[in-house]
Amino acid sequence: MAALDKLIKNNEFPIVFIGSGLSIRYLKNFPNWRGLLEYLWNLTGEQSDFYAFLNRTRNDIEKEKPNLKQSELDYLTNIRVGTMLEQKINKLFYDEKIKIDNFTQKEAFEKNITPFKKVLSNRFLNYEFKDEMLDEFEYFKKMLIKTQIILTTNYDTLIEDAYNSISDYGIKTYIGQKGFFEQTMGYAELYKLHGCVTDPKSLIICENDYRRFEKNSVLISAKIISQLLHSPIVFLGYSLTDQNIRNIIRDFSSSLSEKELLKLESKIIVIEREEGLNEIREETVNDRDLNCRFTYIRTDNFGEIYKKMAEINQGVAPSEVRKYQHIIKNLIIERGKEGTLKSLLVAPSQLDELEKNIGNKKLVVALGDSTYIFAIPDVITYVYDYIFEKDELNTDIVLRFLANQPSKSRLPFLRHVNIETISNSNLHPGEKEKLRQRLENHGDFLKEKQRITNRWYQIKFDDLESILKEDYPLERQYGIIAYNIDNLNLNDVELYVKKAVEKLKENGEIRISTELRRLILLYDLKKNKRDNA
Repeated sequence: MAALDKLIKNNEFPIVFIGSGLSIRYLKNFPNWRGLLEYLWNLTGEQSDFYAFLNRTRNDIEKEKPNLKQSELDYLTNIRVGTMLEQKINKLFYDEKIKIDNFTQKEAFEKNITPFKKVLSNRFLNYEFKDEMLDEFEYFKKMLIKTQIILTTNYDTLIEDAYNSISDYGIKTYIGQKGFFEQTMGYAELYKLHGCVTDPKSLIICENDYRRFEKNSVLISAKIISQLLHSPIVFLGYSLTDQNIRNIIRDFSSSLSEKELLKLESKIIVIEREEGLNEIREETVNDRDLNCRFTYIRTDNFGEIYKKMAEINQGVAPSEVRKYQHIIKNLIIERGKEGTLKSLLVAPSQLDELEKNIGNKKLVVALGDSTYIFAIPDVITYVYDYIFEKDELNTDIVLRFLANQPSKSRLPFLRHVNIETISNSNLHPGEKEKLRQRLENHGDFLKEKQRITNRWYQIKFDDLESILKEDYPLERQYGIIAYNIDNLNLNDVELYVKKAVEKLKENGEIRISTELRRLILLYDLKKNKRDNA
């Protein structure tokens, strides 16, 4: 995994293209392009064979363009079949021979939505996960929040749903090519190139749709090239024969100079599924048709890919950068036009209300390498970010927060604190010493567990469910779980702790009880203990 290791070493948030292969991987009964066309064909009630229709269409195109490659021929065949199906389904609906769920003739007329696009939207509006893929999907979500920009040709909402389920700040979604016509932040953005089910008119499937799309494809290339100077590009869920991916790569590679093309090899990573292949095989591909070289990875072990990509850590998540960047940009540009700017100190919790609260005041926000504009988090914010592994807090701010907590206070910390991170931080020597003391005082699982001396908690259990059935008072429940943590399934403990912390956060609490802190720390020590801690 040399390419991914380099990605981690350079600590670069990637631009990620996501194709239908990932939706097919995680969702039940999710069709590929041809499967979708067959589904639409069956809705027309045609008695003739779908593949006979497909063969006739392909033969017609082959006669028109005899020198096409197989992938190009299949691509054009699918588009033409989609065009013919649109005509058939629209006519059937307008002739009142078929009905479409949640769609009326009045709506078709007033909103100018074609029946075919509504059928298409309905097909992907809801989805159901494959149970056996849920564990891997959790790694997929953690990978998503480490992406700078995501581009997809998928219609469904899987990506934005997954991203927003794990990030407090969310992802900004652009449907169609709207985002390419305006100045954007360049962080935590999703571009749905072929439209989205939430806007049926935006869906791209037939010849007219693709004609409009290709007319503006230069905008996509310009967007990618502007980011390529700083960010690698990863393709997931596409096949190397997929004409969508080939068109995208060809468009922007043709816009590069010879010098820029040489850099492209390490910048582009195409990851393709090879069924049953647990290892990760990597090679460099020189594709003359695309006029570029790139890294090609084959595997069926996508969980390992996601884990690697999730290791990228620049201190703040792209979604957090986007949030702060958006507000600060608006303040500086809009207020700056009105006159002299003044300074203001704000905390992250104030950013949501900042624009509203300052009214017409004139200000500027200054960012520096060593000066921390943003306030230290409270205990609940820190623990929530830590337990759910959101990593949306700046690394040095996290370390400073821990250094300034009372030495006897129990908090999870092993993912952030070790000898190396302490030495490399920008903290004051006194703060570094406090972190070393915390590591020494609270970094040993056995010693921490032996501090549970209250006999009220020293009752042996073999599983978490049995403890919960006893209906103990909450503080005693925390203590008993902590005392028995060696005997319990750690995944069960993790879910329990997450639920407890989430409830405190939802209730607006600002403190965590002593016994819950102890339980969280023991869980952290058991899960995250490292040799260099």
